[in-house]
Amino acid sequence: MVVEENLIEAIYSENLNDMEVEQLAKRVILAPTNKKSLEMNRSIIAKLQGEPHAFYSADSIISENQNDLQKYPPEFLHDSTPSGMPPHALMLKKGVIVMLLRNLNPNQGLCNGKSLLITGLHENFISAKIVSECNRDGFVFLQRIELALSDVNLPFVLKRGQLSLIPAYAMTINKFQGQTFDQVGIYFDEPVSSHGQLHVALSRSRNPNHVKIYTRHLKYKENC
Repeated sequence: MVVEENLIEAIYSENLNDMEVEQLAKRVILAPTNKKSLEMNRSIIAKLQGEPHAFYSADSIISENQNDLQKYPPEFLHDSTPSGMPPHALMLKKGVIVMLLRNLNPNQGLCNGKSLLITGLHENFISAKIVSECNRDGFVFLQRIELALSDVNLPFVLKRGQLSLIPAYAMTINKFQGQTFDQVGIYFDEPVSSHGQLHVALSRSRNPNHVKIYTRHLKYKENC
């Protein structure tokens, strides 16, 4: 969508590859759904220089109903991505900023919600530099771990072996509660679930003049 591309350019500029890491880490696009944030992250990463590397998950289910084990094939599980879980196909490039989804090692600064910069992509693990304040510039290695999450739309618990991170250029509104940024884009392609969600999205920027919004009815609007 052209308008979606305009919002990406408004927050990350046309010269995305020339921006410093510190600049990128202070910008974000917020979306009401996990599906939309994943789509926008893929669009942004495609604009970055470098060869992409895909990490694919190993998926299974936890269910008391044994019939569910036969009822839901791997293809169905791969397409399911509950909020707070990485996708089955996690596309990354060197230089991509990502966010952790679990507390892996708090003493090392590897906490849920912390930002990392990908420095190396390997067959079964990645190397990264910590971007967030705690242990800033520290180098870490991350490999796949087993994650298990329930979802109101699924009759079972999805168990996924994957890197516990997602790209951090676009995020769901709920994931970024308590954090603030210099530049914030807000994408509302459908009505928000509550006034509280709208308030959270609008309060993520340090400067209200640096908030840019797209909605289906209002089209693209700046400085709201």
